[in-house]
Amino acid sequence: MIIRILDKNYFVQQTIPSEKGLVQYVCLNVSEDDGRIYRIVRIPVREVKQELVRYLADLYKADQFHELVQYGNEKDQFHVVVDCGPVKGRSLADRLQTDVLSLAERLSMGENFLKYLIVSSIPLWFAESSMDTEHISFTDALEPALNFELEYLDRFQDASFRNLQSKLRDVLYEIFRKELDKDKLPEMLSLLNKITQGEYSDLMGIYQDYRKIQLMLADVDEASLEPQNVLWRIWGRLKSILSHSGRLLGYVVYAVAIGYLIWSIWHLLQPTKPKDVYPAIGDETIISSGENGSNTDSSASDDSSLEEMISDEEFFSQQVSNPSEER
Repeated sequence: MIIRILDKNYFVQQTIPSEKGLVQYVCLNVSEDDGRIYRIVRIPVREVKQELVRYLADLYKADQFHELVQYGNEKDQFHVVVDCGPVKGRSLADRLQTDVLSLAERLSMGENFLKYLIVSSIPLWFAESSMDTEHISFTDALEPALNFELEYLDRFQDASFRNLQSKLRDVLYEIFRKELDKDKLPEMLSLLNKITQGEYSDLMGIYQDYRKIQLMLADVDEASLEPQNVLWRIWGRLKSILSHSGRLLGYVVYAVAIGYLIWSIWHLLQPTKPKDVYPAIGDETIISSGENGSNTDSSASDDSSLEEMISDEEFFSQQVSNPSEER
């Protein structure tokens, strides 16, 4: 099937029917054979709202949204043609599922996609309606594009930047799910939380903060983000807790040091306890100096007893050696 719009012919590769929205056609431009995919929607002329015509006219005249290739009437049908990127592009969902992508590659994919949204001036509704991993495509060179979802083009006025942020957050989470599900990349998780809370007023602010994180993670060893054993995870959790409570820990250490200093000074000021005095050791009585007015001690008493024993022995020996004297 060929759809002719003005001077261009589009070969229909796929028809995407819809029960409630607009029928879409996935096509190739056979007039130019430029190797790109196009989507076309047809609306009966009688059903076209003037607001939609003015909206598309303003985009086309501004000459910023280059993906809007053509729009206009052809045989009682209103056609809108958009460029959906290179034929060789593959959906982000497919690449995340089948390819082994390094952290550096995925960081580049996120950066390139954000730049694409900004530089190409993708209008709010076109970006919001297509913000899904199935509609975002990348070539092998990581060139991004949007496979625009045009089913509800007549609802372009319902788009909002808050809804776009919410969907963009989901896309970025899918890109880094491998790390985020394991509590890695806390900086990226913080950015996603800010997007969820609606803290940004435009895509440029999101891109600038994303770029800072990308530069921060440029030299990160991806192996360090792999899951570790239980002890390493406990140690990592402890370091995380200590890093967030460093000031409190410093106060505790300071208080303990002051308390120990006070206790030491109080202990030094206490009176010295008297030494224990033992009155006897076994059957021997210990007589301290000055007791009962005597300056003798137990050793002196032992010496006098020994002298008495020696005198008795001398006397006995003299008696035995001179028996004649007794007679």
